[in-house]
Amino acid sequence: MNLQKGEIVAIIRGVAPEDVSDVARTLLDEGISWMEVSLSEEEIGLACIRTLAAEFQGRLQLGVGTVTTAEQADKAIAAGAQYIITPGWDRELTRCVLGKGVHIFPGVYSPGEVMQALADGVEVVKLFPAGSLGSDYVKNLFGPFPRLQLMGVGGISRKNLAEFYAAGCSSFGIGSDLVPRGATREHLDAIRKSAAEYVKLVQTLKK
Repeated sequence: MNLQKGEIVAIIRGVAPEDVSDVARTLLDEGISWMEVSLSEEEIGLACIRTLAAEFQGRLQLGVGTVTTAEQADKAIAAGAQYIITPGWDRELTRCVLGKGVHIFPGVYSPGEVMQALADGVEVVKLFPAGSLGSDYVKNLFGPFPRLQLMGVGGISRKNLAEFYAAGCSSFGIGSDLVPRGATREHLDAIRKSAAEYVKLVQTLKK
């Protein structure tokens, strides 16, 4: 599973299972195929993963976020999640998921956590909250960790994505600026517009 440079991961949070297919189809139509379903509302999230896994098999990169326990990871994998994203660093959980042969993008905040993640063989870490830490913080991490692959999450929007891309973030998790929390079919036009703008922005930055 390879996150391309500039990849956008759409964070789907609080969307009802009956609406999630329309949201995913809209994102796919605009060129966003990486999607993270949050388990902040666990049963709703798991139901969404089952729906998306059944309907879009092979068409999207389906992951699960806000995973804090091995039990949640197991449930999500059984539902069809292809990768795990955690809100913060948990070495035991990270090793557990890697031991199952499943990709994990663990949340990190400090250089110490980055160092532990890399030592355990993690390929991509999620820097959270990236927006609060700032692009200079991102840039400074590449001094001790020159081959670091960072997914910037938290406070990233169309207004500052270019700044974080230039600082070294290679992918981005985008939440409410792309898919509003609890989005329904009424939000599809806004999601389509936002998705198109993100894709165009990244294509421009990659030239």
